[in-house]
Amino acid sequence: MLCTNCGVKEANFHYKQIVNGKRSELHLCGECAAKLGYVSHGESLDFGSILNDFISMPSFAPNTSTVKSCPVCRTTFDEFKKTGLLGCDRCYEEFKNVIESTLSQIQPSTVHKGKLSGEAGEKIHRENELNEMKERLKRAVLDEKYEEAAVLRDKIKNLEQGGANNG
Repeated sequence: MLCTNCGVKEANFHYKQIVNGKRSELHLCGECAAKLGYVSHGESLDFGSILNDFISMPSFAPNTSTVKSCPVCRTTFDEFKKTGLLGCDRCYEEFKNVIESTLSQIQPSTVHKGKLSGEAGEKIHRENELNEMKERLKRAVLDEKYEEAAVLRDKIKNLEQGGANNG
């Protein structure tokens, strides 16, 4: 997405505001964000450099010796570190271990809990719900709550067969 102010550089600062029910959005590059007073001059908004600095810290440095490049788009992990951008959807699978290793160091979970959209979002939501139910089933069995476990087992079976959760 290009900067809405200059229309030339890539936007890396996104500002949303709702005033009296009216929503406005700005998508700015680092220079325009600084010019318009959204960030201080000299403050970096380059995610790639932030990510690179973080990954370069010895205690967080993942083992990248097994990661070469994506077989589809040829993006390398070094390119990802520089830009903060992956080249295609296959990159997520190719760099999965490195990305999850890094994320687990900087946030409490590697499971997405935010907004989800479209068919892929529904699939992720269903998988998360299924995993949560399986954990609840294990706890119910360990606590000898067999009636609850039977209900959960049936709900899990329904979800696995593509049905919706009814409670």
